[in-house]
Amino acid sequence: MFVRPEVRGVGLSKYLAEEVIKQAENLAEEILLTVVDSNIAALRLYKGLGFKKYGLEKRALKIGNEYQDELLMSLLLK
Repeated sequence: MFVRPEVRGVGLSKYLAEEVIKQAENLAEEILLTVVDSNIAALRLYKGLGFKKYGLEKRALKIGNEYQDELLMSLLLK
């Protein structure tokens, strides 16, 4: 999920994530996601929604000459 910088900080990310979870509750048993481990705001959001870390993918992304690790997270729905 990406929210433009000019509309960050008003709860839009949380609203969107909550809506995805609501829709998924009738369709799936679990939601999986990945998040760059340096994205503190996203980690706070997902942890606050009940997502739990289940793994780490080292050097998952390369941006320019820099590698980023991604946390693997899940939310059990049922």
